[in-house]
Amino acid sequence: MELPKSFREALDKKIPLLFDGATGTELYNRGIFINRCFEDANLSSPSLILELHNDYVKAGAEVISTNSWGANRHKLQKHNLQEETRAINKKAAQLARQAIGDKGYVAGSVGPLGVRIEPWGPTSFDEAKAAFAEQILGLKEGGVDVLSLETFGDISELQQAILAAKEVAPELPIIAEITVGIEGNMPFGTAALWAVQKIVEWGVDVAGFNCSVGPQPLLTLIQKILPDLSIPFIVQPNAGLPKEVDGRTLYMCTPEYMAEFTKHFLQAGVLFVGGCCGTSPEHIRAMSQSFRHQRAMRTAEDANYSTRIEVISSDETKTKSIPNCTPVPLAEKSKWSRKIANGEVVTSVELLPPAGVVPTKILESSVRLREAGVDAVNIPDGPRASARMSAILTAVMIEQQAGIETVLHYTCRDRNLLGMQSDMLGAHAIGLRNLLLVTGDPPKMGSYPNATGVFDIDAIGLTNMVKRLNNGVDLGSRPIGEPTALSVGVGVNPVHADFEYEMKRFAYKVEAGAEWAITQPVFDLKALYKFLDYIEKHNIKIPIVAGIWPLMSYRNAQFMNNEVPGVSIPDDIMKRMAVPQTAEEARAVGVDIARGMVASLGNAVQGFQVSAPFGRVDLALEVLSGVKR
Repeated sequence: MELPKSFREALDKKIPLLFDGATGTELYNRGIFINRCFEDANLSSPSLILELHNDYVKAGAEVISTNSWGANRHKLQKHNLQEETRAINKKAAQLARQAIGDKGYVAGSVGPLGVRIEPWGPTSFDEAKAAFAEQILGLKEGGVDVLSLETFGDISELQQAILAAKEVAPELPIIAEITVGIEGNMPFGTAALWAVQKIVEWGVDVAGFNCSVGPQPLLTLIQKILPDLSIPFIVQPNAGLPKEVDGRTLYMCTPEYMAEFTKHFLQAGVLFVGGCCGTSPEHIRAMSQSFRHQRAMRTAEDANYSTRIEVISSDETKTKSIPNCTPVPLAEKSKWSRKIANGEVVTSVELLPPAGVVPTKILESSVRLREAGVDAVNIPDGPRASARMSAILTAVMIEQQAGIETVLHYTCRDRNLLGMQSDMLGAHAIGLRNLLLVTGDPPKMGSYPNATGVFDIDAIGLTNMVKRLNNGVDLGSRPIGEPTALSVGVGVNPVHADFEYEMKRFAYKVEAGAEWAITQPVFDLKALYKFLDYIEKHNIKIPIVAGIWPLMSYRNAQFMNNEVPGVSIPDDIMKRMAVPQTAEEARAVGVDIARGMVASLGNAVQGFQVSAPFGRVDLALEVLSGVKR
């Protein structure tokens, strides 16, 4: 991705950017002892600093922070380097610029002074501001693109740094980051929400959190703050809380864990993400993959969102009208569709396609579901970007050998437009009718992160395509003869981090031709009722099938809540899952929670799709046993 020439322009365009990781802990790992001045290395060991910056650039960082966090007069005085303040900061900026070049931006890192200021200590506000101004002047002379005021625990001290930045370098954007504890307060007890409000009042360009804790507590806090925030947000967590292991201080968050939370941060609306203590180039490399996923998905979504994706091959074909043919009514497409059209309750159970070449287990499970009266088997298409047996062929085998209809997930990830049209025609010809059209998880999320995602269109565009086939024309508006009779379902996430955005996309899916929808697994009934109320008020008329997932254990609940996109589990359910002492007791509680949700929803939805965790159809059937048909 080619970035704008200036950080200010990137900020104005709200382009998400990946910052680098830790400097201090990395320099320590590379041989600079803790009793040395890390910032002096800009002058004494510039090759080491340049090597670190280069490693972050190679890992995918788009903003390099200068090695100057502690390069103020007060901290440098402890090493008798106070007279080198401007030189150290200027060199720090030059080294960062040498590493990133014109491929990204340089953030001038400014940390606390290391002394108490009034009213808590002897250093006055004016003295503090003067010290910050001296440091910022050196960074400005070195050519930084933005000032990053980081890890402030005293809101009054941060104010003086902001005043100094505005006075010395008014042309530079200002990022102001505070540090908070697990409870959500700054070290002196200042509430994070109040502090962020003050930062906004003081006229900075970006507010944020860094250091102290790992990503999970910060995500929880951010989700409370962002809805009312008027400026962009940045988060740079530690790689978890430090732990002492055999006399060494270690940070326990893996690169994969940090990458997962990077995705959550971006989905929550955070614009800039980086790392603090304990994060390494390996962490940043993993986090950069999350950025690529998000950008790829958002680019496809925005393009389709703005154009509503009329899937037509040229301007000439857009003028052609759909031939005079009668689409197959919903009630005549399949048994599943007939029940939906008649307002009857439908049920399905989700079974994953085999990871190998033997379909025996899924066929046996499908027969059991048919005998129990379940309407359909739901077949995911490469869930979480995994490589499994073809979902289409799995569905064909189930319908032909187990005698039960399927709801086939079909993603845009793995095929281009031509391949998707071919599959739709083939699905109809072989007898498959019920399709759940989804965009699909990016390949980087799965076991083969170097695989290429296609994403010619997203679920909105695919819905448009199938609607055209159901009306007897192909991508180029050429008649196909007999129209397809594909029953068109789409996905929707009632607990999406950006609810309004999700609802706009959902409305477009319905407008494009969706005939029914299945939700992501929902654990928060209030959120589901909010969604149902929204679509009723906005006249989005479409049958809704609720996704239900019986939890297997507290660990399973933690995984779903923290690592599965689009899933949010309320605290009361997490507490219930934490109580059982055995695996069997935990499964019983999980099933009881799921049954309770089914009973509570009653006639509020058209039906239920229940996941069978680890292939346990007995648990899914137990959940569905209370469905009133």
